[in-house]
Formats: sequence, structure tokens, C-alpha cells
Amino acid sequence: MKALYWAGLLLALAACGSRGGVGSGEISGRVSLAGGSAAGTQVIACCVADECATMGQTTASGDGGYRITGLRDGEDYVVLGFLSTDGDEEAEYAGWYERVDREPTLVRPPRTGVDFQLVPTTE
Repeated sequence: MKALYWAGLLLALAACGSRGGVGSGEISGRVSLAGGSAAGTQVIACCVADECATMGQTTASGDGGYRITGLRDGEDYVVLGFLSTDGDEEAEYAGWYERVDREPTLVRPPRTGVDFQLVPTTE
């Protein structure tokens, strides 16, 4: 069931593209991975208002820090991360910014401290 959930989430994100209109908004934070390094995590801010038609993307640094720029101010985003540790481009770990109920929490730029932890994508 967990693998099916992640597959659905990845398919939804595959539809993300660019609607244009780069903004000056910024979201930053830190990605962590229990017992390992989150360096190289692909971090995505996906715009909710247009069903992920607009997004920003970056790669987490060695300490897990990330900063996504060029986002539209006044829009809500879901911040997600994916990490492949074996080089096959399939995520072994994934996660999103959440505060309660293990559901993604909307983030409106400018925003700092958007920290989240990655979990295994398979059981």
C-alpha cells in the first residue's frame, strides 16, 4: 500500500511543468535522513493553486540545506523531497514538509525553516 501511495505521488508530480511568470519568492530549509546524509535530495516546491503547473526545484547541499528561488509570492506550495542513493534515479527515500497528521503543509513564500525528514519509499 505504501509503495502504491508513493507511486501515485510521483505520477502527480510528473505533471508539474512551468506556467511562466517567475516570481521573487523563496522557500528554504533543511532535509534530514535518519542515520544517513540527505545530500543530493531533489527538493521541489509545487504550486497548489494551479495543480502543480508551476514549481521550483533545487538539490540539497551536503548538510541537507536547500533554497528554492523564483517562486510566485502569494501562492501556496507543497514542498517535497526525493533521494536516490543507488544511482538508478528511482527514489529510495522521500518526504514532505508537514506539521500535523502526516499530510503536506502548505507553504507561502517568503518562508524559512521549512525542514522535513525523508523516509524509505518501500517497506
